[in-house]
Amino acid sequence: MIMESARRLQPHLGMLRREFHRCPEISGHETGTAEKIRKELEEIGGYELQTGIGGCGIIASLRGAKAGKTVALRADMDALQVTEETGLPFSSQTPGVMHACGHDNHITMLLGAARLLAERREELAGSVRLIFQPSEEMSPHGGSREMIAGGAMEGVDAVFGIHVWPELPLGSIGIKAGPLMAASDHFTVRIKGCLSHAARPNEGVDALVAGSQFVTAVQTIVSRNADPMKSMVITIGTFEAGTRYNIVAGECVLEGTCRTFASDMRDLAEKRLNEILQGVCLLSGCTGTLDYERGYMALINEPAMAEYMKKTASELFGPEKAVSVEPAMTAEDFSFYLAEKPGAFAWIGTTGEGENAWPLHSSRYNPNEEVLWRGAALMAGLVMNFDKQ
Repeated sequence: MIMESARRLQPHLGMLRREFHRCPEISGHETGTAEKIRKELEEIGGYELQTGIGGCGIIASLRGAKAGKTVALRADMDALQVTEETGLPFSSQTPGVMHACGHDNHITMLLGAARLLAERREELAGSVRLIFQPSEEMSPHGGSREMIAGGAMEGVDAVFGIHVWPELPLGSIGIKAGPLMAASDHFTVRIKGCLSHAARPNEGVDALVAGSQFVTAVQTIVSRNADPMKSMVITIGTFEAGTRYNIVAGECVLEGTCRTFASDMRDLAEKRLNEILQGVCLLSGCTGTLDYERGYMALINEPAMAEYMKKTASELFGPEKAVSVEPAMTAEDFSFYLAEKPGAFAWIGTTGEGENAWPLHSSRYNPNEEVLWRGAALMAGLVMNFDKQ
């Protein structure tokens, strides 16, 4: 039984996760992480390895003893620029960097699945392709597209992934057909005015005031332009203007993000941001430019694959553990794999009874490690049962 084998793996998985957690690496610099993954896969044996994909990415392939389809499983590898405050004995030893999004758990769960599947090679119908992906946090570019360019999806029949989720109880699997996570775009606005003495504002053109008007006017895109039945979030996260308290600001730079599920909402956001910017500049006498960069696509689960994932979770953990969830406006570059092949992505709960549900990207996020064997069992089960669906 996969479940029993996965439970027995828990001490080893806990050790692995703590090694990854202790030595986090940011996007594009996951060399030590990749080396640990490579060594573990070589110890397991049976996998054909491709390394250095997209920088630090690894693809590991295992062919079963029986003919069948090819299933891909993906884990992301990178950490965040967050200073850890968990107080754990295995806290990050890299100043200012932490696995605050739980990718150390994802790596560990996929390595656990790798071991479970290698032990069952004689029973396996088809093949499995394990994708250890760098740079998931490097939005709007991400690492999935380079893994795809490196052949990760060639010959694949289905692709699955999971993400630790503190809002769900430990062991619950959150699954939803259709839209699950939003598209994520990044925009930069530059407004140029003219410097003058603060006592003579009439001799200048105030870019700070124009920027403030832009921020206020942008709020009407969601409240007055967007279809209320279609989700949209526009957030301006940075605002930089001025050099001194008694000088009229000659330049203003703002950065923000737009989150949507529907492509027409994405188009609307870009169009209205530019129209509002030009209107504010006309009003104030400034000039302005909008750089709108489209990042991750919306993550859309293929209905049949989501149902298969739910069925597998129900069979492994019980029907009460496979729960329906509402979409989130957070983003995931797993969406690019789903644009290539049918598949699904799910959330796995990490908060035990009575534990604090610190959110993802928090300096205090510390998932319950009992999630590790459960995630390994789910991912292995998705491969072992695929030919029976």
